[in-house]
Amino acid sequence: MEYITFPWKQLGTALRRLSLSGSAGNAAAWVLFFIIGAAPLAAAAILYLRRRSCRADWLLPVLSVMLYAALWFYVNPSYMNVYLSPLPLGDFSGYLLGTVLYSLLLTWLLLRCIRSFEKTGYRRLLFGLQLLLYAYILILAMESLWQGVSAFTAPFQELSEKNSAAGSLQLNVTAFFLILQAITRLLPKAAELILLAMGAGFLRSFRRAAFSADTGARLERLRITSGRLLVLLLVSNVGISLLQLAFSGLLLSSSYIITFPLAEIIVVLGIRILSLLYLESKRLKEDNDMFI
Repeated sequence: MEYITFPWKQLGTALRRLSLSGSAGNAAAWVLFFIIGAAPLAAAAILYLRRRSCRADWLLPVLSVMLYAALWFYVNPSYMNVYLSPLPLGDFSGYLLGTVLYSLLLTWLLLRCIRSFEKTGYRRLLFGLQLLLYAYILILAMESLWQGVSAFTAPFQELSEKNSAAGSLQLNVTAFFLILQAITRLLPKAAELILLAMGAGFLRSFRRAAFSADTGARLERLRITSGRLLVLLLVSNVGISLLQLAFSGLLLSSSYIITFPLAEIIVVLGIRILSLLYLESKRLKEDNDMFI
């Protein structure tokens, strides 16, 4: 959770060290403190003078006040448990401050994005959606990588600690099934990444030439792949359950899960409906092009 406090905690620590370096350093720390905290207000003033402000910019003064408060607490961390919690929570209060700061900042950015999307053409809207998809793919990939490392390491560590006296055959078979279970748990994220990447490719092609052969082929591949991935998720879950049951006499640890991938089913149905709407729109365009 350290990333939640970055860079606010580091700024507070730097300001504290500068303040303790002497009278000149203390004066410089106060000047920097007021400049950093006033940054959202300066952004609001610039947007207003350029006539690009909107209602979402009312969050900027709130963000400025919150930034001043958070920086003060990060400069004086001993006061966090005094004013922010009746119980000594250690670094948790710092995480709360970072969470609120990022919530305000992201809310302001998203509200401005929504406003800009309302006043733009569909090509620019598709480009913005494409960028958001790429950003989400990056975040999801990093999250999946982190979860994948934990899914592989934690069960093996627990197996070796609790079953040190077990036979080598049981340990090897159990370790093999732990690998299968970890892969099965990561399959939904992997399937989502694949579909998102293919969806971003479809949007890129659609933005360039909406009814080209390449765009239609991309949507068709997306439709087919989504159905196959859904089948893979269902079959992999029931398959590993059957294998565990067959080798249950050798397993030191097992996990049986009943899977009903409602979200994945909705995604597949949405893609199917999208493909049907696209094909119908393409047919109507071709019919209109035939008229002289």
